[in-house]
Order: sequence, then structure tokens, then C-alpha cells
Amino acid sequence: MNSPHFLLVGNGPYSNRGCEAIVRGTMALLRHEFGTQFRVTLGTFESPAIVAEQASRETDPLITHVALRGPAGPRPAPSRWRRKLAQVLRLDRVAYDMLDPYCDGQTVALQVGGDNFTLDYGRPVQFMQLDAYLRRRAVPVVLWGASVGPFEADPAFAPAILAHLGTLAALLVRESDSFDYLIQHGLTDRVHRVSDPAFLMAPVQPTAEQIGCVVPDGAIGLNLSPLMATYVTAGNMDAWVRLGADIVQDVVATTSRDVVLIPHVTWSKSNDHAFLGQVAQACARVVAGRVCCVGDRLSAAETKAVIARCAVFAGARTHATIAAISSGVPTLSLAYSRKARGLNQDIFGSQDYCLQPGELSPARIAGRLKAMVDTRSAIAGHLAQVLPGIRKRALLGGSILRQVVRKP
Repeated sequence: MNSPHFLLVGNGPYSNRGCEAIVRGTMALLRHEFGTQFRVTLGTFESPAIVAEQASRETDPLITHVALRGPAGPRPAPSRWRRKLAQVLRLDRVAYDMLDPYCDGQTVALQVGGDNFTLDYGRPVQFMQLDAYLRRRAVPVVLWGASVGPFEADPAFAPAILAHLGTLAALLVRESDSFDYLIQHGLTDRVHRVSDPAFLMAPVQPTAEQIGCVVPDGAIGLNLSPLMATYVTAGNMDAWVRLGADIVQDVVATTSRDVVLIPHVTWSKSNDHAFLGQVAQACARVVAGRVCCVGDRLSAAETKAVIARCAVFAGARTHATIAAISSGVPTLSLAYSRKARGLNQDIFGSQDYCLQPGELSPARIAGRLKAMVDTRSAIAGHLAQVLPGIRKRALLGGSILRQVVRKP
């Protein structure tokens, strides 16, 4: 048998460190399972120019990059089922012909976009279109370390997406909530409980120049994202900057510790670094010398190394919190989605270290972080106990994937 070829699709660019963390963790998993006898093509939803620039900086020699844009192309004659589904999804409007050279007989596709198959960003139509394209080329598709559903808020769409998930070769989900949801909807023959592959990403130490500021001993790491304005201030970005500055000021005052602002997404569509720079400027006079903002050029693995230096961490981006938790750092999730709640329930058995958008007052965040600083040893001890099992569950995805590769 020739070396298997894995087509990683569904992700955004590396400027979203969460997207990169999934890729890096997946590569660690594939090497653990297959050694170096495999090939990887990473299909990224971005412009060819940005993907080419990303490819020029790639550090893994096993990865080839291709840009996904989904141009319109010839459409096959639809089946009756497909015509009905297209009424809801318009599945017949997009082709992914740029992937044709990568769809050989040894290819298995991994849908690696962690929360694509939820309603957090609307209907996941483009990912369903991509799966349909791959099926037409006899490429099995595996949902890879994902969050799924719920879809009941969109009753016209729910039956179609659940039927679609039933066509995939395997469903590997990263939280118990997603696993239970799929079981309840009858997908028991293909769903598997794993951990997010980002738990397997190893940190890489950046230079001081790359970090751009000094990370003091005992500092509190804080990641806030512009995306949260939608959930916290009804989309008012100026109000969210002011609230972010108040959060930083209260954290410094309550904990008597320095704060390190750590961006995790620097994509043009949503830039943590630009937002955190505004937050730092807004509170500069009140907390002069107590707050610094990390630069925007670090990789996912380098960002993880910076997060690991913090005494405790609070983050809005899910993969920023995964970087912290997987480093044994006590972590407070500033949640706006199912994935953060599910992650906390599975790791801590509660929502004690997870705050919802309506709870994000400066006093509450500062108070919760102060309590976590005071109980840091106990929280870190709990993480040391559970992390080996989490990593083992992530590696389980490799053995499941091997079974898909072996199928005729």
C-alpha cells in the first residue's frame, strides 16, 4: 500500500493561531500513528496570495498548501435527495476543482475546522459543499476533533445537517456534549469521543525580540477578542474597548500582579492584537508599567510557550485556553460558545472556571482570577492528573483514522 495522503480542510489561515494549533497537533498525532510515511495537503479558506505567503513560512516539510476559494464549476445532474437538500443548502452552486490533483486513491480528508459544524457562525453550508465534492471523488471524509451542534435553533436546517453528518466516514468530537448530541440523534455507528488535537502541540520558545515585551514572573495572561463585542456590548466596539480596559485595571488592582495581553488571532477579519493595543492604550495612565502586549508575529507554538509562563490565564479564544490548560496553567474561559462550556465540563467537571458573556464584569473577572491565584497549586495539581488522559484520548484519533485508511 502506498503512503496515505491526508487532506486537511475546513480551516482558516495560520493568522488564527487556533487553526494552526489544530494543524500542529494533528501532525504530531499523524507522526505518532504513521511515522513519516504519509503526506499532508492543507487546504485553507483564504486567498491564493495569503496561502502562498503562509506556505513560504511553513516549518513542517510534510505539509503542502493549497488555497480554497470554491469557484463555480460544472454541476452534476442532481439526485432527487440532492435536489431537495439543495433547496435548503444550495449545495449545487460551488465546486472545489482546485483540489482535483490532491484526490488520489490514497486520500482521506479531515474536516479540521473545530467549530464549523455548529450554528455559531451561521449554517455551515460551504463545508457541506466541500464534503459533497469530496464524496463525488470517492474521498472519505472524517470530522476531526470537532464540536457539533446543536441545530434545533434552525429547525429547517437541522434534518439536513444531521443527514449530512451521517454520510461521513467517522465523526471524532472533542466534548461530551457533542458526543451525547450525536448519539441522541442516532449517529452511534460512527461517532467517537476524542480530545482536541491542539492538546498535542508542543511549545516552541520565541526570542525576547519576537515576544516584544517582558513577561514578568507571576504575571496574569489575558486574551480578549474583538469578536466578543457581539456578545458583551451588542457589537459596540468602543464600549468593548472601555470594558476591556476596566477589566485590565481591576485585575491589576485586585491581584497586585502584572498583566500580559496575548493575542491569538491576527486575521484581517478579526484582530486580537489591534484590539488589545487599544485596550492597553485606554488604561495606560491608570496601570502604567503593569501591562504589556505581546507582538503579533508569534506562531501558535510560540504563543503557547508565552502563555505557559503565566501564573494564571484568562482567555476568550478557545485555543488560547487550550494552550494554557495543556501547559498546566490554571485557566479561566471567557466563553461565548458551546465549545468552551463543554471543554470546562470535561476537564474540571464544572463551570467554576468558565464565565458567560453576561458575567463578564471587571469585578467578577478580577475576583475569579484572584481566587485562582490563591488556589493555583490545587488547580495545577488537578490539571497534572487529567492531562495524560486528555492527550491519550487525542491520540485515539490516530487509530480510528488508520481504520478509515484501511477500508477499501
